[in-house]
Amino acid sequence: MLELDINALILIALVAIGTYSLRVSGLLFSSKLANIGRAKLFLEYLPSTLLLALVMPVIIKEGVVGIFATFLIALCMYKTRSILLSMILSVLFVALCRNFIV
Repeated sequence: MLELDINALILIALVAIGTYSLRVSGLLFSSKLANIGRAKLFLEYLPSTLLLALVMPVIIKEGVVGIFATFLIALCMYKTRSILLSMILSVLFVALCRNFIV
């Protein structure tokens, strides 16, 4: 039993080192890549594409309610320029639809 715990701790430490090294290497090498023409353009669009890749499956999974909540966020952001208010309204909309409408 003790050996299993040590192996688990070693595995956790190795995963932590790997995760930390990936994050640090991104910070260290990003300054060198940013000066190259096409790589600079790629790095500028990378955060928005990653966010889209993380959010789109959830929107599609929610179906019509998710699509309508997305439009609600966009409309609220356009009118109020408040990210917090937009998120609160869309979360409330989805919660109401899950609990009362659907």
